[in-house]
Amino acid sequence: MMIALLRSSAAANPTPPDSTPHDPDGADRAPAGENPWLDQQQQPILSLTSQPEPKHHKLVASLTLAGLYAGFIGWTYLAWYRRPSHEFRWADPKKDGSWRIWTEEGWFGKNGYAGGADKMGHLWATLGLARWGTEMLNQWGGYDRLTSAIVGTGLSELLFFGVELRDGTSYSFSKGDFAFNTIGAAMAFTMSMWPAFDDAIDFRVEYAPSKAYRDRFSKNGDLDVAEDYSGQTYHLAFHLGSIDRLSRWKYGSWSRFVDLTAGFETRGYKPDPLIKPDTQMCLDGVVEKCDFEKERNLFIGITLNAQGLFDWALRGRSKAGRKITHGVFEMFSIPYTTLRIGEHSAVPSGEIPDEQ
Repeated sequence: MMIALLRSSAAANPTPPDSTPHDPDGADRAPAGENPWLDQQQQPILSLTSQPEPKHHKLVASLTLAGLYAGFIGWTYLAWYRRPSHEFRWADPKKDGSWRIWTEEGWFGKNGYAGGADKMGHLWATLGLARWGTEMLNQWGGYDRLTSAIVGTGLSELLFFGVELRDGTSYSFSKGDFAFNTIGAAMAFTMSMWPAFDDAIDFRVEYAPSKAYRDRFSKNGDLDVAEDYSGQTYHLAFHLGSIDRLSRWKYGSWSRFVDLTAGFETRGYKPDPLIKPDTQMCLDGVVEKCDFEKERNLFIGITLNAQGLFDWALRGRSKAGRKITHGVFEMFSIPYTTLRIGEHSAVPSGEIPDEQ
């Protein structure tokens, strides 16, 4: 009893916080203000058994992150840049769209070349790479939180800025893509440095390869899975478990598994058909179907919080497994686990610009 009393009174912050994280039965959480993303169990001031300090691997973490970036750059070449380059050019407004995002040809316009899914993809990719880089440097490398967030976020933003510059000599530079890269980087930095924001919000992609992409991959080995927008659905998810009153309620334990979501997806815009006849062939009736039917969908609903589910299921069983699943399901949603409550669809009213 004396040991228990001393342990409780000797802690640096003996007063319990007013709120608990949205996954109290999941990953062990660090103190307020430190990393909420994965578990970082604080060592008690008094302990019956001594435990070694965690080992840090600054060099290995830095080299691994460099390898991750090198692999991504290699993939972009194979997927996008094997075509001949040309002089640098800015994007054609018909393809890049207007910053007036919801007009017909805006960044999310129904007449845009991807209906806005490309902008969501840029935000998600920059966010994800920044978050993974930050956690790798901080948790594995042992760098302090702010340094890790600055480097991880800065490298991701710099990489995708380089992608846009390279696009300028292979396709065209997109101001809209660059804008959403930057939004993704800012969101990643905020999630890394402000635990309450990270506890409440995720931006995830739900992906199942579309038939159009499967056909392209089987016929010509197409590696451009990033442009399989017809198989992607994006979720801005709010964790119900982050509502303190609900999570503390004796009947509220279910909230750790359920998110509210605002979703966005496009179908039929990309990938293109393997054979895309010209307009005259379509008008002359030479082919029966000239292109895929296109639509852009917005919806709200409830969806599975797989991050909370695996945090709960793996608690006390596999620390490494809990770390991996916590990170993976911050960025990915399991397909077919969303109940849509309200939905709005739109179809294009004009000719859709192609990539070329």
